Amino acid sequence: MKYTLLVENNSLYDTFLHAEHGMSAYIIDDGVQVLYDCGYSDAFIKNAEAIGIDLTRVEYVILSHGHYDHSGGLKYLMDYYKERHVYHKPVLLMADEDIFLKKYNFIDKKNTGMDVTLDMAKEFFDVQFCAEPKKLTDRLIYLGKAPRLNPYEAAYPQNMKWKDGKYVEDYIDEDVELAYVHEDGGVSIMTGCSHSGICNIIAHAKNVTGASVVHNVIGGLHLQKPSDDLMKYTMDFVKETNIEKFYACHCTDFPSRLKLATISNICETGVSLTLEWI
Repeated sequence: MKYTLLVENNSLYDTFLHAEHGMSAYIIDDGVQVLYDCGYSDAFIKNAEAIGIDLTRVEYVILSHGHYDHSGGLKYLMDYYKERHVYHKPVLLMADEDIFLKKYNFIDKKNTGMDVTLDMAKEFFDVQFCAEPKKLTDRLIYLGKAPRLNPYEAAYPQNMKWKDGKYVEDYIDEDVELAYVHEDGGVSIMTGCSHSGICNIIAHAKNVTGASVVHNVIGGLHLQKPSDDLMKYTMDFVKETNIEKFYACHCTDFPSRLKLATISNICETGVSLTLEWI
C-alpha cells in the first residue's frame, strides 16, 4: 500500500508544494485508488498534478467528516472532473447524510460545513453512506464510526449544526477513518481530524482488524489546547499502545506534539510525505 499526503498544514522541506489548513491523502492498494478528504481549496489537485498523481482515476472519494477544511475541495474536484470529461462516477463514501447538514460557528460567525449539496454530489459521484466497517481491498479498511467509549474524548460539541429546523450541538458524529492490515497482522491507521478521539479510533481499529500491534498512525488528532485530563489520558494510552511511527499533524497543536514526542516516536509530517507499507 502507498499513502501520499496531498494537503496538510505544512509542506516538507524543499518541495515547494501548496500547504493549507486542511487534510487530503491519496492511497493506492492492490490497484484500488482512494482519495481521503479534499482539503479546503484546490491545493490538493495542484499538488497531485505536480507529483504525477491522476485524480481522474480514483475509485473512492472518502470524506472523514463535513468540516470545510476536509470537504471544501470537493467542489474543485467536481469542476476538475467536468473540465476533463470524466464520465465514470467514483464512489463518494461517507458515514451518514448528516455530513451535509449546515455547520455554523457562532463565535466567529462563519459557516464551517460543506458547500456542496447531496444533489450536487450525485451529479459526479456514486454517493454511498456506510456507518459500519467496510473492506475497500483485502487489507485496506474503511472503519466506519468508532464507538466513543472513554469519558475524555469527544466530550464537547464542535460548534452547531442545523437539524430538524433548529441548531443543535454538533459532535461530528459522521467522523470516519481508514486502516491497513499489514502482512504481519499489525495495523496502520489513517485519520482526518480524529473527532471521535484518537484513543477511541485506535481501539476501534484494533478491534475491527484483530491487530495487537500498531505500526503507524497518521493524521490530525484534534488536540488543540486540550484539557490536562484529556492530554494525560491520551499520553497514557499512546504510551501503552507503543505506536512504532506516529505522524501527528494538521489539527494537532505544537505543545501537544511536544508532549507526545516524550512518550512516542513522533515523525516529521508534511505535504508530499509518502509512506509504503506491506
